[in-house]
Amino acid sequence: MTIIADATALILLAKVTILEKFVDRNAVITSKMVYEEVIAGKEKGRKDSILVERLFQEKKLKLKKPVKSIKKKIEKLFNLKAGELEVISLAYKTKHTILSDDKKCLNVAKGLGIDFITSLDIIAALYRKSVIAKEKALECIDELEEYGWYSRDLIKNYKEAIK
Repeated sequence: MTIIADATALILLAKVTILEKFVDRNAVITSKMVYEEVIAGKEKGRKDSILVERLFQEKKLKLKKPVKSIKKKIEKLFNLKAGELEVISLAYKTKHTILSDDKKCLNVAKGLGIDFITSLDIIAALYRKSVIAKEKALECIDELEEYGWYSRDLIKNYKEAIK
């Protein structure tokens, strides 16, 4: 499965230490702008930035450039900016699944009929496929609750699905 990831999702999955497992099992694409957003943290010594840079160097994370005309059209229609605009633009024609935790990005994807998943979905999928243990999945969800912007109900639903 090919997945187009935005910066927030890459950072969150790196923080909960499952990004590498995820990219080992999927073709993950992002844009240069998203990549640069993530590795900007390298100057501050952020581990997630260093990991994303390494995954790119190992060719486990690939960069693609969105079509300019599609990007302009989506920007005008939905007023998206930066990395989220590029992720939607990359997925628009290919219909690849988007990985994002940005509500506006997900709403635009929904409106355009583009499939999407969140970081919570990745944790649940890795657990269901026995890539990570139940304890690790629950630990990751707890950490995402701390790092992310999820409602308590959503976190509760994912925890119940894993238990």
